[in-house]
Amino acid sequence: MNEPASTASPTTCPNCGVEMILVDRSTMSGDDMRTYRCDHCREEKIVDFGMATWKALSDARKSDK
Repeated sequence: MNEPASTASPTTCPNCGVEMILVDRSTMSGDDMRTYRCDHCREEKIVDFGMATWKALSDARKSDK
């Protein structure tokens, strides 16, 4: 049986491989930006998860008019 290839989690610490914790989330720019920190090595990483839900809904309402 073939197993699917594993993909790295965007919330895994790039230095030590430990799962990082969410410390901040901002959608004010229209993008879903989240900051994660590794408690093990104190590395912080900002991850862009793309368009924020509120932005997509707002754009959809504007296009319906």
